[in-house]
Amino acid sequence: MPLAPSEGQFHPVLTRLTIVLVALAVILGVGGVAIARSNAALAQQPAAAAAAPAAELTPVSLLDFTAFNRAVNTQLQTAIHVQEAKVQLVRAEVVSFAKAQIGDRYVAGAAGPNRFDCSGLTKYVFQKVTGTSLPHQSHAQYAKVKKISFKDARPGDLVFFFRNGAHHVGIYIGGKRMVDAAGYGSGVRISPITGSWWSATYSGMGRILPA
Repeated sequence: MPLAPSEGQFHPVLTRLTIVLVALAVILGVGGVAIARSNAALAQQPAAAAAAPAAELTPVSLLDFTAFNRAVNTQLQTAIHVQEAKVQLVRAEVVSFAKAQIGDRYVAGAAGPNRFDCSGLTKYVFQKVTGTSLPHQSHAQYAKVKKISFKDARPGDLVFFFRNGAHHVGIYIGGKRMVDAAGYGSGVRISPITGSWWSATYSGMGRILPA
């Protein structure tokens, strides 16, 4: 049979409870000193006090775990909102930088800084804004992106056209429009992604950036 601690000795259970409660109080930022003093006083009581019911020995009921959980959830939500804001900022920068190339010439095989073909434009914009290296070919870019539906598309995603012999890619800017290097005589411009040619050749949307 284990021996009861003599008077003046710390009871092992109370010692462990003291450590746990003080740690929680420090995390919460309130009541750390009061809890430490309360448990130290309890640990110095005779062994008979150690045999009392646990509810009488531990001030666990004083800790507001609901408030603690609420604080943790609030911090997590704040972190999520901050990350979402950063992603939206990058997407806006992609669109803005793509629009800044409007008016540049179309040259087959070119990838900037002021002459582009379609995949050269997308490669140049993403490299400059995000540091992402895309291959210089529309089919190769399509193989690298995450495929998404049109209803889920956001500005900064890519839009591809491969049907009926086409091989084209542009940067979606919202409103069923894109910035693309459209071809000789057109250069970099804002184009629709619906209409006679676009609807007949549209293949899908692709995502590089987080949603």
